[in-house]
Amino acid sequence: MKFFITVIVSLIWCLPAIAQSPVSNAKTETQKYLLEYDPNILRIEGNSLPIGIVVLSDKAQKSQTKGFLKGLDNWSKYKIEVDSGNYSNGKIKIKGNRKIYKKGDSLTVNVYAKKWFLGGKEKWLFMQKIPYNYETSINILTAGNFSKAPGDHVHFGIRKYFDNKMFIDKWAPVRKNLKDFVFLFNGVHISKSKDDLKIDNDPTKIKNNKIQLITLLAKNTAITDTLNVLLDYVANYQFNTQSGRTGHDLNVMADIFYEPVINAQLLKIKIQNQTTNQIYNYWINTNGGSIAISSKSANGSDGLNGSDGSSGTQGSPGTVSTSVETKTNSDGTITTTTNIVTGQGGDGGNGQDGGNGQDGDAGGNGGNITINYSPGVTPYLNLIQASSIPGRGGAGGKAGKGGAGGNGGVGNPNGNNGSNGRDGRNGFDGYNGRKGNVTFKIIN
Repeated sequence: MKFFITVIVSLIWCLPAIAQSPVSNAKTETQKYLLEYDPNILRIEGNSLPIGIVVLSDKAQKSQTKGFLKGLDNWSKYKIEVDSGNYSNGKIKIKGNRKIYKKGDSLTVNVYAKKWFLGGKEKWLFMQKIPYNYETSINILTAGNFSKAPGDHVHFGIRKYFDNKMFIDKWAPVRKNLKDFVFLFNGVHISKSKDDLKIDNDPTKIKNNKIQLITLLAKNTAITDTLNVLLDYVANYQFNTQSGRTGHDLNVMADIFYEPVINAQLLKIKIQNQTTNQIYNYWINTNGGSIAISSKSANGSDGLNGSDGSSGTQGSPGTVSTSVETKTNSDGTITTTTNIVTGQGGDGGNGQDGGNGQDGDAGGNGGNITINYSPGVTPYLNLIQASSIPGRGGAGGKAGKGGAGGNGGVGNPNGNNGSNGRDGRNGFDGYNGRKGNVTFKIIN
């Protein structure tokens, strides 16, 4: 027993030395942290950038996070803070600012180790900057072959090149996809209907048969590109005017001239609407082009339908009357008898006649078209088609139906049913309008 106590005391005496020994002799293991990201993703506003954390120890051991780096480390051990974005599940959603040119700028990422026990605070591990990509040049794109004549639409887009040689394409509609650019126009404009590029309608206002679109990157206007297109005026034009009444009269002047810049004979067409005094100009390549001119009048209004007649009223029921008879019997008792009599039912009312359908209005007459042409236009008159289109007469209104006669009232006897009203007549269709005159007249 004395020996056992001695051993215990000796062990207790040695405990401080055993606890302190590792502290005084151990070397702290150092770790190096590195954040990596996917180089195939553009680092611009709106993109989601996969990231990963690599841990290197001084014993040449290496560990990586799950996800982008396909490691074993869980992201739950880290807290990620991003100054210009949001972090979630191994990815950074970049906020940025599309109005600011990002050359030389970076987003900052701070990484912390989470403390799970004893209420410890998160430990900051490292900070790393990720440089933004920035635009270095732009190119205007067009979709395939497009017509090169006034009034035609051009589907276009912009390609943005970045410092890492990657690029992205953005196509019209302009208001939705091309808000990052400033446009300058010559002979073209942005179409209100399609929100794409449209060549101006009037060729007399286009300089040197050429249209031009200058595009600048809004956040760095030194980055620019220019689209130049030489017109060929090959188009099958249609000029249609429609009136609310009689068709508009049109006066057309046609001449021909040679355009050396595009090596083509062009028909020069000037149309004057003599009702509105508006003037329209067309230049037409005689090799593949044409124009169809029409003046249409209004159709006649359809006649209104006749109203249906209302039904006759129901006949009133017969009047019910009651009489009481009292009789003294031979034995002195009194017998009382009640008699109920129903009178004749009232007659039902007659149905109202249906209304007549209204006649349709006559269609308007087509406008007159006069085409004045110079002698040189004669071989090309087949390229000018003109038509005066009259309006269609309006359809007659449908007849109203006669109302049903009312039923006779219940009685003894029942009342007579009323007569049905007569149906109205259908309206007559309006007359179609007449064509106007189309005249070709040669002038010197």
